[in-house]
Amino acid sequence: MILEELVKILDKEFNKDYCLDWDNSGLLIGDFKTEIKKLIIGLDANDSVVSEALKLKADLIFSHHPLILNPIKNITSDNPQGRTILKAVQNKIALYCAHTNYDIMEGGLNDYIASLLYLKNISCIIPNQPEWFKFAVYAPTDYEEKIRNAICSAGGGNWKDYSCSTFKTNGIGTFKPGSNSKPFTGEKGKLIFVDEIKIECIIKAEELKILLANVLAVHPYEEPAYDIIPMKNGFAEGGLGRVGSINKSLKPDEFLQFIREKLNISNFKYVFGKNSSIIEKEIKNIAVINGSINSMVSEICNIDIDCLICGEINYHNAQLLSENNIMVIELGHAESELFAIEDLFSKLSYLNESLCLGIEIIKSNNNEILWRYMIGK
Repeated sequence: MILEELVKILDKEFNKDYCLDWDNSGLLIGDFKTEIKKLIIGLDANDSVVSEALKLKADLIFSHHPLILNPIKNITSDNPQGRTILKAVQNKIALYCAHTNYDIMEGGLNDYIASLLYLKNISCIIPNQPEWFKFAVYAPTDYEEKIRNAICSAGGGNWKDYSCSTFKTNGIGTFKPGSNSKPFTGEKGKLIFVDEIKIECIIKAEELKILLANVLAVHPYEEPAYDIIPMKNGFAEGGLGRVGSINKSLKPDEFLQFIREKLNISNFKYVFGKNSSIIEKEIKNIAVINGSINSMVSEICNIDIDCLICGEINYHNAQLLSENNIMVIELGHAESELFAIEDLFSKLSYLNESLCLGIEIIKSNNNEILWRYMIGK
């Protein structure tokens, strides 16, 4: 599988367009013409994972965290990041990242963690609402099939499990060609009546440019008429965080054991709500957010939950949630995202098999948790 084609598949499968503005997902390093035979999955694309990829002769590292996040001014061997980038480039190892887009998307990391906890009635804390447009084009009736094919090939009318959803209306179009025009039909200076169709669809903002180019390429008119209308009734597609409920309310001590067992995690921090005790409080409604949640605290305070499970949270935000009688469980940033390895392996293996990509997919053995715990008596 050539990298250029694989990137198109990965960008679509992992909804690269959901990536937050500050983030850096997608292909970070790579020659588009490289043939990808082996892919290794890692939490980070750090030096140890790149060295592992080199040893295993992997052509592509698929990581959750981006190696290149903040702007860099140079790539040199006198710093760890530069050395890692140079090692990847010199050994023709490509780097692909699915970060916040993978967190946000339906069936992504947050949903995977929610599934491990068997949460029910799941919703998003902050729904993701991409920009959509309604597109309509007017053309002679004989060009209906060509126009519809051009629309569908660019993703027009695609929504979840449905594709090529369009609507057609018939009508009469009129126009009077000027002296310098080159009309497809009729005569210059005379009002022309033409049997026309209008084909409409919805289209994501990032696909609109390609759709328009496709339509104009097959449209017979010198000056085609079309409408591009922003949609206010946007569609939620995934989002930040998940909220759900467990089957049975648990006391905090029971719930802590439940978390340890379901997530298979030994060490984590927790805070009880200010006005509750380990005996009195019951846990039923849960919010789950991998990674850092410090930018979402005000939204979390406004939802009806008994407990927040997160990757990391600062002191004052944990205190604020506690004062709102919300139990806080901090797993650790890496600890909350190591689940990505199994989920990504499953998703990529399915893609590999269903699309016959012919790629060997393996999991890195160098997925590190930075923090260590010193336990006292």
